[in-house]
Amino acid sequence: MTVRTKEKVELVLAPQHLALVRALLRTHAPRHRAYAFGSRVVSEPGDLSRLKPHSDLDLALEGPPLKLEQSFALREAFSESDLPMRVDLVEAADLPAGWNIRAWPL
Repeated sequence: MTVRTKEKVELVLAPQHLALVRALLRTHAPRHRAYAFGSRVVSEPGDLSRLKPHSDLDLALEGPPLKLEQSFALREAFSESDLPMRVDLVEAADLPAGWNIRAWPL
């Protein structure tokens, strides 16, 4: 996976939701770098053309492979959180090697 973070991108996420995402990642995946990607990462400030009311938050994690219980705990924490959207998690190592994504580092 190639992460493009040099271009100007913006994460469409309320500050309190971003704080919650970061707290859950610190608790359940402290040794990982996380990147938001997908429809909530936009290249033009205020561009909501790809964002739908039901848009999820896509996160890619870089680091050592998550242990099964760690993965379940993180997914459950996101599921039971007060976030108003679903969170999809992928491990960066599982993404295609040549995949080039627009991402926002968390």
